[in-house]
Amino acid sequence: MEEEEEEEEEEEEEEEKKAKPVTKRASSLQKDSLKYTETLERRGVVYISRVPPFMKPNKARVMFEQYGEVTRIYLAEEDASLRKRRKAGGGNASKQFTEGWVEFADKKIAKRVAGSLNNTAIGGRKGDFYHDDMWNLKYLKNFKWDFLTEKFAYERRVRENKLKAAMMQAKRSNAEFVELVEKNERQERSKKKRSREQESGGGGAGGEGGGGGGGGERNATGGSSFNSHSHRAFKQVKPLGRKHGEEEKIDKKLLPLFFKSSTHGNE
Repeated sequence: MEEEEEEEEEEEEEEEKKAKPVTKRASSLQKDSLKYTETLERRGVVYISRVPPFMKPNKARVMFEQYGEVTRIYLAEEDASLRKRRKAGGGNASKQFTEGWVEFADKKIAKRVAGSLNNTAIGGRKGDFYHDDMWNLKYLKNFKWDFLTEKFAYERRVRENKLKAAMMQAKRSNAEFVELVEKNERQERSKKKRSREQESGGGGAGGEGGGGGGGGERNATGGSSFNSHSHRAFKQVKPLGRKHGEEEKIDKKLLPLFFKSSTHGNE
């Protein structure tokens, strides 16, 4: 029993030794994560409400890096329809940007940049397109870069839902239009069929009437002669005696009685 207890204690000690490096590693990762979260908390975002014409993200980064470390920058492109309309009107076909966000490593620098550069001339070289343009900046308090990505994801979902709804509406309208076209075609076919039936029925009646009129032609003597088509044949019924193969026999005894009754009736 004592030997078994000693073996169990040795196993527990070995497990503890193995677990010690893991705890050290976990603590180091925890320190790194805390350090990274602290760096994220120190960052600040500046909003550009209007991006000067012909300014690209690389140029904007270079200009803002003069005042402090820029970690991330994003400029939103203009609508494709606006660019197409400008290009059709003879304007510049290059890609333009409407608004932007600049993230600084230190929120104090971001706040200072937004306060000092807002409503001031951009400056730079005289040949630049935006030399005489103005900055339109605002510091976003308690704004995180994740909010921006969530905003874009939400807008993308809304746009996709609108596109799906528009596609469904277009499919429904197309199906209704096809149904109306098929219904009109069926009605036209039925009308044509009825008209053909009426024409065929009227022609037959006219032919019969023409035959009847033809039967009314008069001969040279002034009498009316009927065509063979207008003759009606009646089936002649044979007498009963002949029908059964018997000859007609008249009882002579009955003749006086018959004539007597006829004379009495005349009287």
